[in-house]
Amino acid sequence: MMSLHKPYLKIIMIVTISMVVIGTILFIYNFELFILRDYKIRGIDISHYQKSVNWKLVKQKNDFCILKATQGSSYIDPTFRTYWNNAQKNNIKTGAYHYFSPNISASKQFENFKNNVKLGTNDLPPILDVEEKEVNIDEVNKWLKMAEDYYGVKPIIYSSYTFFQVFMNRKVEKYPLWLYINHKFRLRPVIREYDCKLLQYNQYGKVNGIPGDVDLDVFLGNNEEFNKMLIK
Repeated sequence: MMSLHKPYLKIIMIVTISMVVIGTILFIYNFELFILRDYKIRGIDISHYQKSVNWKLVKQKNDFCILKATQGSSYIDPTFRTYWNNAQKNNIKTGAYHYFSPNISASKQFENFKNNVKLGTNDLPPILDVEEKEVNIDEVNKWLKMAEDYYGVKPIIYSSYTFFQVFMNRKVEKYPLWLYINHKFRLRPVIREYDCKLLQYNQYGKVNGIPGDVDLDVFLGNNEEFNKMLIK
């Protein structure tokens, strides 16, 4: 009788150990399990790399669209204004981000952003994209403070989870986060002292109305929380 039960005991032991290991990893690295279907507010982020957009088709399964607006001290994404207007005409909530370049002062970079991005009621807060390790974090904090003062709302920081943990965690002020983690890991970040509002879960997604790859995003909350985040 004992020999018949040994394989089952071994399986139970392996499953138990695996659960303990997974639980320990999630605790140490501040993750929670990510189940996409649990989050109903979906969106995309695009730039001039997406050559054409059928906004009526995009609207069918997306609630918001975040657009690249500016970079550095002078670059303006050539599709920004057109895409912004078309998204709003189709009742898609809009957001704009600035790509932060190294070796350029925060004041010059913010001047570029504010001169080209007029945010209004029900728009997402301004977003700062930080992806290069050469950037000066003090300048990043200056940009964020200028954006908060000018637009009257806390801006959002975008980065990948790994980059944020290595180069930014506890070095940038406590602003909301929008982080990238591949959905294949089935994890969402929970970073102490910061509130992760948005998750970019796929950088090679497919969306009706846009040819090619598209970044896919989800808001990590409910409708009430999403509306609360929008500019009033």
